[in-house]
Amino acid sequence: MQERIPKVLCAIACMTVLSVFSTPVMAQVADSTFWIERDTSLVADAARTKVRVAIWDSGVDTVLFHDRLARDAQGRPIIRGYDAFKERQDLPLAVLPDSIARQVAQLNRWLLAMDDIDSGVDSPQARELNAWLDTITKAREDAFYGTIDRYIGYTHGTALADIAVHGLPDAELINARMEWWHGSPPVPCWSRELADKEAASIRDLLDFVVANGARVVVMSWMRTERGYVRNLEQCAPTMAEAERKELARYTVERIRAELIAGMQEAPHVLFIGAAGNGGVELAKADQATRFALPNFLLVGAVDKQGGAVSWSNTGPEVIIRARGERVPARLPDGTLSHPTGTSMAAPVVANAVAKMLAAEPGLSVQEIKTLLLQTATPMEDEGPPLLHTRLAVRAAGGR
Repeated sequence: MQERIPKVLCAIACMTVLSVFSTPVMAQVADSTFWIERDTSLVADAARTKVRVAIWDSGVDTVLFHDRLARDAQGRPIIRGYDAFKERQDLPLAVLPDSIARQVAQLNRWLLAMDDIDSGVDSPQARELNAWLDTITKAREDAFYGTIDRYIGYTHGTALADIAVHGLPDAELINARMEWWHGSPPVPCWSRELADKEAASIRDLLDFVVANGARVVVMSWMRTERGYVRNLEQCAPTMAEAERKELARYTVERIRAELIAGMQEAPHVLFIGAAGNGGVELAKADQATRFALPNFLLVGAVDKQGGAVSWSNTGPEVIIRARGERVPARLPDGTLSHPTGTSMAAPVVANAVAKMLAAEPGLSVQEIKTLLLQTATPMEDEGPPLLHTRLAVRAAGGR
């Protein structure tokens, strides 16, 4: 059964590396003290400037966060989105097919069970799922993972939002939604036209969050060359391998160029990305978000006790690490989960930054990064230090 789990850990064709699972109560108790002592919560203050945090991901449940949404002059939530074909679709969440929407309650239970399996917890739901998977055909198992894969993509942005605004009642969420391809073989099948539309949509979403006053932007996605290659391997098997690789490289380079250009035009906004879960040096990774800019921060992950993990990507672009294992976060229907991955470490840092800005709105991006590093805890492996939210907020002027 353990061989099955990595299929989910590399969800959405490895373009977003994540895991949205739930943890048993006994694990919550075991790791709570370490993180509670390093965190801080702010109380609501009507006089405080609202901090706008953009969740640039798969969408945010606006019902769950109805009182935390950034709104325009007409009182409408600030949302922009694109569908899997890279066409404008300004919906807060993707539209799930009826076959999946009818299974949401069961899908949530499966996610809880898979987390227990992944963590080595012998729970009733883990045993039940193990037993069921051992009785089904390979085709049905593949269909199961395909459904889970799509549902994890659907829930991902909501989990990030919950992490990013934890303990910060004066934050406002901007929803910048993107959607991945679906199915096996995947739809849509990748093309140069889609590559250009992907790059254009990414630049549009970047400009959108900046224009709407975001000070912090969570980007827990990578857009890897291997993800595009795998798409083409499945849906265009007759395409020459060299042609698949060239198209994947073209896509990643186009996206990276748009990201760099857009970020350079918004030096007052801090963009926070996830380092990735490949366990490799970023020099060997093939993600579009591998670059360094003064206002772009790549975050690595540590485990539930603050220890280094082998699966978090490393390299000079990664300057800080944060909790990436069993991070409390809700699913779209409010179910509490505890996701794992560098995808979750990024909004943990964004949460600290937003709290710093709530305490001192005038902080520059460079001042924020300096305070984050000055208050972070050195790690025994001599890699990037570990975020200390409480000390960072205090250094910014908070309590």
